[in-house]
Amino acid sequence: MKTRVITGVLGGAGFLLVVYQGGIWFTALVFFLATLAYYELIRMNHIRLMDWHGLTGLVLLWLLLFPDLVWSGNTLRGDVIFLFILLLLFITVASKNRVEYQHIAYLFFSAFYLGIGFHFMNETRMANGLAVMLSILFGTWATDTGAYFVGKYRGRTKLWPSISPNKTIEGSLGGIILTMVTMLIFSLVTGTFTIPHALLIGLVISVSGQIGDLMESAIKRTLNVKDSGAILPGHGGMLDRFDSLIIVFPVLHLLQLL
Repeated sequence: MKTRVITGVLGGAGFLLVVYQGGIWFTALVFFLATLAYYELIRMNHIRLMDWHGLTGLVLLWLLLFPDLVWSGNTLRGDVIFLFILLLLFITVASKNRVEYQHIAYLFFSAFYLGIGFHFMNETRMANGLAVMLSILFGTWATDTGAYFVGKYRGRTKLWPSISPNKTIEGSLGGIILTMVTMLIFSLVTGTFTIPHALLIGLVISVSGQIGDLMESAIKRTLNVKDSGAILPGHGGMLDRFDSLIIVFPVLHLLQLL
């Protein structure tokens, strides 16, 4: 527990410092986090980063992260996506099926799962500013805190035991309530959102964040892996720390709540 707390405090403080700085520093951090998370995700399925198909998926991830650096516009063009599909399929044929189709599908999923999630994380900081970014971060972390403590002391009904045996419905509701309270406080202090808007965003953050957590748990359970990595002592891998956020940010933009 001591190691977990120390890692959380130091890592959280460093992350928030870069969030505060914004600009190229935050973009560089997002690039690093996404690349490391991609490495963790494909390694869980025994795919090596330096193989041709691993590198091809990595390039697709980078294009999804920062499409505006390659061409005008902030979305990845369909013809480019199709080109990468053909390229990955060609690798399967060229390797004489040593690289299997399920690995290609997994790489494609990994690039989109992480690329879109981290893209909208960076986009939120750049387009919506520091106050909005911090409110989403603290709202997401409030879900984890509320779910943990309410689940620990009041949890009775399992939420989804086949995916995450320790999560409870009571904990989930506790996370939702604490997140909505957190967003309400941010709206009153910063004036960033109206109260109804803040409460709605809090609800969406908590629900989508918990779905993101369950999604990663399902991936790990399918691949028989406990943690995505070990880079953060007491916390597991980088993907374990950002599994909620990479779902929260795209959902908020998809629903046009920011």
